[in-house]
Amino acid sequence: MSEERSYWEGRLSDAYSLDGVGWQGLGEPFNRWMYRVRRRLFLSRMRPLVEGRSPDVLDVGSGTGFYVERWLELGAGSVTGSDLTATAVDRLGECFPALEFHRLDLSEPGARVEGREFDAISAMDVLFHITDDDAYGRAIANLAAMLRPGGLLVLSENFVHGEALRSPRQVSRTLDSIEGLVRAQGLEPVSRRPVFFLMNGPADSQSRVLRSTWGLTTRLLTRRPGLGNVLGALLYPLELALASLAREGPSTEMMVLRRSRR
Repeated sequence: MSEERSYWEGRLSDAYSLDGVGWQGLGEPFNRWMYRVRRRLFLSRMRPLVEGRSPDVLDVGSGTGFYVERWLELGAGSVTGSDLTATAVDRLGECFPALEFHRLDLSEPGARVEGREFDAISAMDVLFHITDDDAYGRAIANLAAMLRPGGLLVLSENFVHGEALRSPRQVSRTLDSIEGLVRAQGLEPVSRRPVFFLMNGPADSQSRVLRSTWGLTTRLLTRRPGLGNVLGALLYPLELALASLAREGPSTEMMVLRRSRR
C-alpha cells in the first residue's frame, strides 16, 4: 500500500465525515458551512452545462459522497464513484447501494474504470493531494482518457499565479502549468471561477489582511471548533456574493474543461 493511500485509509477510518475529508482541525461545524458554499456554487455553475442531458458521470475521490449527491441533484443519468481508499469505497457502497464504486488510484499509469467512458467527470479538491509532478500529469491524462469527446471535466485547485506552493500532503500548482497539462490532453478550459475568499487559506494571495484573518480563524477554531457554526453562518452569504461577483479569487477555484471532439 502506498504511503498516500495508507494516510487516507487511516484518516477516513478515524473520521468518516466532512471533517475527515475537509480541512482537518477546523472542526465539523465550520467544514459543514464550507461544504454548503461548495454545494451552492457547484450546482449553480454545472446546472446550465448539463441540464436536460442526463449525463453518465464519474466522480473521482468521492470520499463521503458529497459530489455524488450533487450529481444526483443535477439529474445525472448514472453516477459512478471512485476513491483511493477501500474504506471510502466500502462506506459509499453502504450509503448508495444502487450505485457503483471503484477503488482507483488516479496517479497510476493507465488508471481507468474498465470499459467505461463518461460524459462528465468531477475531481473536486482531489488533484492537489498528488504531490509528485509526474503522477499529477498521469492523473490528468487518465481523466482525459475516460471522457467522451465533448465531455466535461470539472476540478477544483488553487491555480496560483506565483510559484507553486509545496507541502508534504498538498501542492498548489500554478495556473500556467495546469493549463499546459490539460491542453496537452485535448482539454480546453470553459470557465474558471472562485469558490472561497474568506473560508479557506489564501494560497494565491499576498494580502496581509487575508493571511492574518485566516491565521486568526484557524487558531480560533482549533481551540474552539464549536464556534464554527457561528462563524460559518456569518461568512456564508458573503462568500457566495464574492464568488458570484469576482472573476479571480485568493483561494480555491473551480475550473470546467471540455474534451476536444476530434
